[in-house]
Amino acid sequence: MQISFILPQIVALDVVFALAACLQMIHVPLIASRRSSYNRKVICAYETSLVLHLMISALILFASSGSYLVAPLDVCARAMGGVLWLNAAIFAYGVVLMVHYRRPVMLAELLLVGAVTPPVVFAMGSVWAVVLIAEGAFFLFRSVAALLMDVRNRQEDITAFSTIETINVIPVGILYLDSRGRPLLMNRCMRKNLVELHMPTDLGDMSGTWNDLRKLSMQMPEGGKNRVRINLDRFGEARAVVEVSPAEIRLFVCDDVMVLGRSFERIIGLDVTEYAHAHDRLAQANHLLELAGQELQAQIEEVKKVADNAAYLRMRARVHDVIGQRLSILHRYLEEGRLDDESLEQIDPLLRSIAADLRSGGDAEPAEQLGDIVHAFGLVSVQIDVEGELPSDARVAAAFLQIIREASTNATKHAQAHRVHVRLWQETSEDGAVARMTVSNDGAPAPVSYREGTGIPGMRHVAQDLGGSLEVRPAPPFTLAVSIPLNSNATAQRRSS
Repeated sequence: MQISFILPQIVALDVVFALAACLQMIHVPLIASRRSSYNRKVICAYETSLVLHLMISALILFASSGSYLVAPLDVCARAMGGVLWLNAAIFAYGVVLMVHYRRPVMLAELLLVGAVTPPVVFAMGSVWAVVLIAEGAFFLFRSVAALLMDVRNRQEDITAFSTIETINVIPVGILYLDSRGRPLLMNRCMRKNLVELHMPTDLGDMSGTWNDLRKLSMQMPEGGKNRVRINLDRFGEARAVVEVSPAEIRLFVCDDVMVLGRSFERIIGLDVTEYAHAHDRLAQANHLLELAGQELQAQIEEVKKVADNAAYLRMRARVHDVIGQRLSILHRYLEEGRLDDESLEQIDPLLRSIAADLRSGGDAEPAEQLGDIVHAFGLVSVQIDVEGELPSDARVAAAFLQIIREASTNATKHAQAHRVHVRLWQETSEDGAVARMTVSNDGAPAPVSYREGTGIPGMRHVAQDLGGSLEVRPAPPFTLAVSIPLNSNATAQRRSS
């Protein structure tokens, strides 16, 4: 198959190769300056060899256009056979790089490079011109794409220009002065701060800048300085807090730094506006906490007074119960005239145990306390019969014991009773379990219009504290009926009501 080109087509194709070669030449130095994980020297050598390859192809087209009437493209290529062997070397070098760096994407360009070698040219004949068309289109596209990637990478790379721009846009003021006070570096933030403070920024000698900042710091209102006078010791002694504007407060720090063996004065301006406002809020919160602490302390004192009063009332009730019981028993002894030695031996331990009972505070087991009550009244021939058992709830059992002791004391003292009957039981209903107790005695009947003293209201208060009730039945036998719920929730609800 014979493929031939007219002169304008050959010239256009030659221009394509020349343009691709020029773009590739621009790409090579950009590759050399790029930060890459590959060996830049090796990659630059390969990209430079591609420039050589494109120039060889362009030279073939140029020779063909000059002798178009004499020889076609493949004939011109054969005439340059020695030069074409350079493409074979480029192909071999590219294959090594492709295998080493594992980049199969290089296969297409390597095949096109290998197609411009003497064996392929002789084998394809006049059809070889198609290879030049494909090669020109591919390498022109490759060169354009490579340059676009270079531009993008250049924008992302850190360069001297990007470093200066970064220093200019950071919100921290930076100023470097040499030993003569000449400014070597001043970013936009520092320049803006100095302008707002009406300080010079374009003088050849700015050695007095730090002293001026210190003076402005001393002229700040006392409240302004106090707002940021916290945790600044880490900046050293050379620091100044300046209110640049009503909405901006700056902390300026000055120190000396060594750069390449030369000493420079560095002034840094930090924005501490939020820091100052946070300190204001913290100071306000501390003030509120201090007020709350004072109020809490006052409340604690009130609670202590209430607690002391409650402890006093509990002790008074305990003294009333214990001593009242002992005095009633002693009163019965005296009434009966039992002053013999045996009676005194019985009553002596009972009186001596008053202090111990007060100190114990009722810590013994409920059943043991009930036994002590029965034994104590038995000494004066007052028999206490107990039917049933105390409830397992310690609070309810303690309340029942207190009522039994008080009721027995009243029966002995006021009704001259010789027998007290205590009945204990529990009932269960939809509202929960209820502990019930009745205390009756065989003493003298209560008068029709009896008046409650302090004993019965005290016992009623004990029952009501646990959400219960106490009922008085004065008809003979005189009976006290007590009921206390065992359900803690119900007890709490009744207390609140």
